Amino acid sequence: MGLVKACDLSDLEDGEIFKAEIEGQPPLAIYLVDDEVFATSDTCTHGEASLADDGFIEDGQVVCSWHDGAFDIRSGEACRLPCMDPLRIFPIEVRDGEVFVEL
Repeated sequence: MGLVKACDLSDLEDGEIFKAEIEGQPPLAIYLVDDEVFATSDTCTHGEASLADDGFIEDGQVVCSWHDGAFDIRSGEACRLPCMDPLRIFPIEVRDGEVFVEL
């Protein structure tokens, strides 16, 4: 599908999770951490929770509040049980104040 606009950079707040809804695609979780932008699938691989709605960022990880599992926001790797399967990650490109995701 190529590069698709996910949001404006101004939509993101440092340390917060933004839910990007792109037509025809499952939701994405977009993270701004220390001036870097990352994107993963939004759905926890353990409990089917929305990470943007029910998660928070802690030490470079997104923590799902449903069961306290965690994932590395850079690699998608599951970092804490009960999560075992990684999140899908997506390459990001920021241009002219807009955030694009490679789908």
